[in-house]
Amino acid sequence: MAPLSRPQVRIQTDPTEISNKTHSIVEIERNQHLPSRGRNGDQLVIEEGRAANEIERNTDVFESPAHAAEKQPTKRKMKLPQTLKWIPANSTWSKWKPVIRSALTGWIAVVVFIIPRTENLLGQVCASFLLPPSDPFMVVLEREIITLIFVALGWGWVCLGLLFASLARTQTVPNASIQTIITGEYIEAGPTVIMSVFLFIGSFFFLYLKARLGPGPFLPACVFGCICIDISLTTAVLFPYPYYKIGELIILPIVFYSAISLTTSILVFPQSVSSLFTTALQGAMAPLATAISLHRSHLLEDVTSSAFSHTQITSAASKAESALPMLAAAARLLNVDIVYARFAPTDYEQLHTIVRKLMVRVHGMGVYYTLIDPTRERFPVTPAASRPATPVHSRPPSPRPNRRSFVATEEKQAPSADQELRDRKPSRHQRAPSSRVRSRPVSSTSPLHSHRPYKHSHSHHAHHTLLHSSLLHLALSRAPKHSEETAVGVFESQKYLNLEAIHLSHPDSAFFTAQVTELLSDSCQDLLSVCEEVLGVSGAWLGNIRKFSFGFWKSRHEDKVQIQKKEVQKYEDLLESLTRELDEFTTKKSGNDTSSDDEVPPHRFLFHCYVYQYHVLHFAVLLQDMLKEIIRLETERKKPKLWLPSLPKLFTWASWEPTETIDNDDDEDPDLGKAVKRDPDALPPKNALETAMNWIYRAAISIGGGNVLYALKAGALTVILTIPSFLKVSAEFAYANKFVWAVFMGQLTLARFRGDTTFGLVARIISTFTGGLIGTVMWYVSTGSGRGNPYGLAAVCAVCFPPFFFARLYWPIPPMTNMIIWVTAALIVGYSYEDTHLTVPTSPGWGIDVAWRRFVLVTVGVLAAGIISLFPPSTTIRSYQRRTLATTSAELGSIYCSVVSYANSHVNGDNTVIIQSLLAIRSKLKRSLVLKENVIYEFSLRGQWPAERYHKILEIQMQIAYQLCHLMSIVSHLEPAWAHAFLRRTRMLDSDFQGDVLAVISLISNALRTGSPLPQITPCPLLDRFMLRHHGLNVVHEESEDNYGLPRTLTIETLENLQYLTFCVGVSTAFGIITRLDRLMVAVKELVGEQYHIDGVGMGHHRTWTGEMTSPTMSVKATEV
Repeated sequence: MAPLSRPQVRIQTDPTEISNKTHSIVEIERNQHLPSRGRNGDQLVIEEGRAANEIERNTDVFESPAHAAEKQPTKRKMKLPQTLKWIPANSTWSKWKPVIRSALTGWIAVVVFIIPRTENLLGQVCASFLLPPSDPFMVVLEREIITLIFVALGWGWVCLGLLFASLARTQTVPNASIQTIITGEYIEAGPTVIMSVFLFIGSFFFLYLKARLGPGPFLPACVFGCICIDISLTTAVLFPYPYYKIGELIILPIVFYSAISLTTSILVFPQSVSSLFTTALQGAMAPLATAISLHRSHLLEDVTSSAFSHTQITSAASKAESALPMLAAAARLLNVDIVYARFAPTDYEQLHTIVRKLMVRVHGMGVYYTLIDPTRERFPVTPAASRPATPVHSRPPSPRPNRRSFVATEEKQAPSADQELRDRKPSRHQRAPSSRVRSRPVSSTSPLHSHRPYKHSHSHHAHHTLLHSSLLHLALSRAPKHSEETAVGVFESQKYLNLEAIHLSHPDSAFFTAQVTELLSDSCQDLLSVCEEVLGVSGAWLGNIRKFSFGFWKSRHEDKVQIQKKEVQKYEDLLESLTRELDEFTTKKSGNDTSSDDEVPPHRFLFHCYVYQYHVLHFAVLLQDMLKEIIRLETERKKPKLWLPSLPKLFTWASWEPTETIDNDDDEDPDLGKAVKRDPDALPPKNALETAMNWIYRAAISIGGGNVLYALKAGALTVILTIPSFLKVSAEFAYANKFVWAVFMGQLTLARFRGDTTFGLVARIISTFTGGLIGTVMWYVSTGSGRGNPYGLAAVCAVCFPPFFFARLYWPIPPMTNMIIWVTAALIVGYSYEDTHLTVPTSPGWGIDVAWRRFVLVTVGVLAAGIISLFPPSTTIRSYQRRTLATTSAELGSIYCSVVSYANSHVNGDNTVIIQSLLAIRSKLKRSLVLKENVIYEFSLRGQWPAERYHKILEIQMQIAYQLCHLMSIVSHLEPAWAHAFLRRTRMLDSDFQGDVLAVISLISNALRTGSPLPQITPCPLLDRFMLRHHGLNVVHEESEDNYGLPRTLTIETLENLQYLTFCVGVSTAFGIITRLDRLMVAVKELVGEQYHIDGVGMGHHRTWTGEMTSPTMSVKATEV
């Protein structure tokens, strides 16, 4: 094969005109990866500026040279510090469109506010910064409708409370003056208690929804619902009659602001959900093209070199997957989108599905580098110094590597590594294992073992010594530095030492790895090159997808038809090229070795090669489907038209958040029956009374959930903070100084977890102080020393709002801090103008007076929330993180059982539930990763939180989740005979082995849930039992009675069969799942510790039994299944 040059990224940008891409991401929904339960309610988004920047940078890969050239002068001129680099990164026309729309909306609200006839309609202008119309019209419409419904619901609840309170009132004065009312003279105990009850229930309802639903379109609605109840009830308690119109003061400004927002969303740079979706799709595909380019270059490098690293590939794949939440948020409203374009909004659903599958495939391709990297696939992770040293050179595509060079290098490096570790003095739990080898014959090895026993050469002895020293170094490195802790996982480490030395090591592993990688490069380079080109062309197509929407006057109809034909022909030619390369890839013999070495390598290297080829193959197949879908759309959708949602779709509401609930109900097994949880304290109900009481008991138990307890505490805090407004002696003072600010600041600061509450406390104090200064400066600049100038205020807002909204949308600081800064500034200006131009009973003042009152009241409210968070029931992120990992461990076990059941008896069945469960578990793990960000705000005198240990457990669980995704894909592509052979080889139908696997999962889950230590001796390592029988390259064991209609010995026809390739990949994937379960056990032991120590067990100190067992119960032999 001709030498391959270093691959270059080939991005198609024809035609060069690429329409402007709007990168305003759905503010409420772009962070679907946030935990939906228990997060601070005011954290509307996390890293919104950084997320938008990622999409902008990703889509720039597909931009035309002309468009890129426009940005060059800006990049040369801008040289800012790291903290300000977000400014030029977001200074593009597509980013300024939502800024201009939001600033214009806020300025119109200010103009309406300063007009005397309409100033009472809009109230304050803070809603402009709280709910800027920076999103597509349908997103803004949905958000405003939900907000109005919740505010109206709160108003209705207030009216009901006023009705009951009026019935308890002893004195009704319908003609009382406002000056007398605000003094608190008409406050009575009975009506006040009733209003307090309604305040508690209403706050509980909205705050429970806020915690339960998390970030999304319901979050601002819940906030405004709480504000409506707080202001209405704390004010209505002063009136000696039921003042039902009190809710108009809140709902009318929201109605008028919603009308302004919807109008500007339609008229000022309107954006559709489809454009948002295509932009997010580009942001997901650009890193995929980068990852494929990196794969091509990495295959040409020396993978055995100590300088080799595949972190760039992992980073590119992670960046691509991080765009999926924003993509899902945009895809949710495609069914109700209104757009004038060639393509219907629902036409993108198939592309969305393909891109999601591509993410799994690109992750699977990266698994190959973890398989060949000894520093990652040893158990657990061996130190970097123990890695077999090899010559550092860049492997050219000329002569193949010489095995003797690798062996000689190992001989030189092994003694030095061993000598380094001899100087260590191990403790009692760190002794080296016995040199005695297990009694099992060498032929009983792993599926990843060679056909033949290894040669006992000097190089093998050196390699064995190196592995022994490496694992001894591992045991020593896990020994705690502090005397309070003891080493854990020593039993598993010693068992794995034997496995490494006998079965999993090979003296020529570096040579064979380099040889296989070179063969893999020869077979995959051409296909990867075409895949990279397809990704580039597809990204450019997404950028040009709306070019004919309003360009019907630019050219004649014949010209546009001709251009469209050329476009379709380009995609058809690319599809033909991809199909040709794919056919050649599936038929060529990529594993042939033309070297002069007659020695057959261990077959695990072939399996590793198959893992890469399998995922490359299905990656290319998915790109085939993508090109076919593009050709179909280009062929069927030739003219732009107005796409409107049908009435059924208009009134259907897709879930805005991926569900966390995983259906663990497996299909009923005809032999074992259905696995059902039982109540350990009661038998199943036998009559109607027991059934009813059982239901009541479960409902009462559910009240103890975290979200319910949080809402109860928040409701109680709300009532406590409103006590000054409910007492005669302090009601006038509370009303005059806007004490209601402290009420809803306190209830919104209180979060389910102490860490989130402390973060909210600090963020609100800092942001309120900063916003107060900004608002004060704006006020005095607009009015000077006077009492307010409407023209000056309008002029100042016109100048300040564009940069303010730019920072509101793209400033990469915590979103709560960002939002409160600008909301506070708007409140200072609004209340100052209201006090100087409206006749009100009481006023907090203007300028600096209202700023310091606002700051003091906010401080009072958030400090009250911080104090209340310390009282029970109090939940910490630390304990919740551990319980979440326990839940995900159990759910991984359920998914594992479902995948095995599907492979055994549902090969042609529906796997939708399993796939949804896999997506849900990955989503939950990612949200758990984000959740622990505020754990630093949870102060503890007990010691430092073991963040690294928790991260290790989460990382291993994420790897298992991905491996289960790969396994699900594999078994769905296996024919029934091959599937049963696969289950037989991997012992997934062996009840003894599966009992050990499920016991390990159950032990891990229970230990994490309760925090109790694990037994020192467990069924781990599971790999020891997984490697019970040796198959080699054969599909069916030579002693097996049933061959399932498959050949017992390997033939050329079998080797060329794609089913055999899939079978081998399944074996490697099962091997990866088992080894990661073993690692997960050790990682959990490092967290919770060990118990039940038996001295000498597993350390090689065994007595020799000379007699013969005669008892039937003690002479049972382990049978092979």
